[in-house]
Amino acid sequence: MSKPLFFLLVIAGAWYGWNHFGQVDGAYGDNGEPLALLFTTGQCGRACDSMRSYLKKRVEFVEYDAFEDEEGRALYKQYGGDGYLPYVVFGSQRVVGPDPGAIVSALAAELGPGGVKKREAQALARHFDAEGEPLVVMYMTDWCGYCRKAREYFVANNIAFTEYDIEKDRKAKRDYDVLKGSGTPLVYQGYTRVAGFNQRLIEETFDL
Repeated sequence: MSKPLFFLLVIAGAWYGWNHFGQVDGAYGDNGEPLALLFTTGQCGRACDSMRSYLKKRVEFVEYDAFEDEEGRALYKQYGGDGYLPYVVFGSQRVVGPDPGAIVSALAAELGPGGVKKREAQALARHFDAEGEPLVVMYMTDWCGYCRKAREYFVANNIAFTEYDIEKDRKAKRDYDVLKGSGTPLVYQGYTRVAGFNQRLIEETFDL
């Protein structure tokens, strides 16, 4: 693959699914424990380096070259890879792009609150009601146009949601920072996370 073509694929991945968090066919060991697989390639550069570095702090993983290695190519395709790197599969979860917050969500979804740090678990707990049912939660700001679009979408479709203004609510800002928020809106349903407002991604990713 030429460097210009690879660069375009990475940019397209950033535009389409930089913070996409969702489900694929699961990667599990014989004992039923989720496996962490990191797909990169030699030309991936800083994006793959940053994800590799972050994963080393959180979970044991196996790294594959998604393009140059035959086994890596086969597994990348098997687990839903579609040209965007880095790509992480953890159990039934996937993370596209160097998104630490999505890794936190994937760990929590597979392992429960005990699979993440205490402060992360506390922040994520606000995304569930008293019975443990997932809530739609949006971290937002007043001036954010895409937050307004997300709000209009939820209201128009009768989707119950809770807003947290990270500039006015100090606890919400702490949670947002703990969950590695990097822009608004940041939308969750329970553990599941979509950064930015993309109606198609929200409909594909959330159970609405």
